[in-house]
Amino acid sequence: MNRRLLSRFLRTFRPDDACLDDVSIIYEGDSEFHHITIREEGDCRTMFFGPTGDEAETSIDLANPGRAVFEYPGMMLAALPLFPDGRRIAMLGLGGGYLPRIFQEHLPDYELTVVEVDVLVAELAQIYFGFQPVGNIRLVIGDGRDFINGLADASLDQIWLDAFSGNYVPRQLSGREFLDLCHKRLAPGGLLVQNLHQSRPQAFQNQLKTTEAVFGSFVGLDGLRCGNAVIISQKEGGPPGPPWKKAALEKAAKEFGPALGPYNLVEEWRKLKKFAVNSQAAVIE
Repeated sequence: MNRRLLSRFLRTFRPDDACLDDVSIIYEGDSEFHHITIREEGDCRTMFFGPTGDEAETSIDLANPGRAVFEYPGMMLAALPLFPDGRRIAMLGLGGGYLPRIFQEHLPDYELTVVEVDVLVAELAQIYFGFQPVGNIRLVIGDGRDFINGLADASLDQIWLDAFSGNYVPRQLSGREFLDLCHKRLAPGGLLVQNLHQSRPQAFQNQLKTTEAVFGSFVGLDGLRCGNAVIISQKEGGPPGPPWKKAALEKAAKEFGPALGPYNLVEEWRKLKKFAVNSQAAVIE
């Protein structure tokens, strides 16, 4: 997300443009994996990746930390009602740690392991965004693929992919071999939840094709204020979840409990969209 788009996006949340005043850089540096910038615009603090500082990863409202600044976390959380008893979750990619804080504050019965390859990102998340790996949250510093590879089959209920490198998902976390590995590590009925971006249409379509090749059918939520799409797939063999129909998904969200922090899961499922896989798409090998 470039700076102009970020400013337009943040304006939808703050009519008085409080997030857009007094832009300042409070951190800038390089790790082994990223050039990282943290900027404050009014009350909003945002972590960016990339040499030009235009790939927004996490944003929080310093005056109201519970407010939803970015849209995609709610779209990912919408997956929870599909497998409410699936409480062993691995999340690949930390960013500023906003999603783990939702689990700490609102989902204490879930066991969330967050895997982050970049030790500097983990340090900055704790210093500047209030992330703390305590309670039901465990932080692992390491390669996400290696972490999943080291687990036993059927040892996870959900795998959430929220990792970007450059301007898309790293290849080692997107190909058929990796998704096959995720499929094996998921318990019957387990969920694969992928946060993707539609800014590169062919790469996005290839990811859909690869997901379909490994998991079969999937559902997608389309961001209304951003270019993100969250793709949710379910491994066969578990207790039957709601069918991939909007009314059934909204009903499941209502029964789960629609209010989850700043997000209403019923409203999130109203972003359901059929993402057709086009004929030019190719499985990522």
